Amino acid sequence: MNEHHAIIEHISILLAETTDRESVIKFLRLDGYSKLKSIEIFRIALDIPFYDAYDIICNSQTWSDVKEFDEKLINSFCDLLEEMAMEKIKET
Repeated sequence: MNEHHAIIEHISILLAETTDRESVIKFLRLDGYSKLKSIEIFRIALDIPFYDAYDIICNSQTWSDVKEFDEKLINSFCDLLEEMAMEKIKET
């Protein structure tokens, strides 16, 4: 059983009762849930693909203060993966 079953159930109920997802996202953040955990909770609670939950959380007003940093981090990671792939190709 998922270790966060109770919060997922609670969030499912909240999301069924309101169209204001932002307040639910804010609730999770204020309650100490990380962005990644919030994505996972939304994914399960809404029964949606990871990418859709990622989009909802990452583009929320609640997490807007770290959006630029996250995008830079992801881009740096992708650049690193690309460099590693190119080096691997050169080796063969």
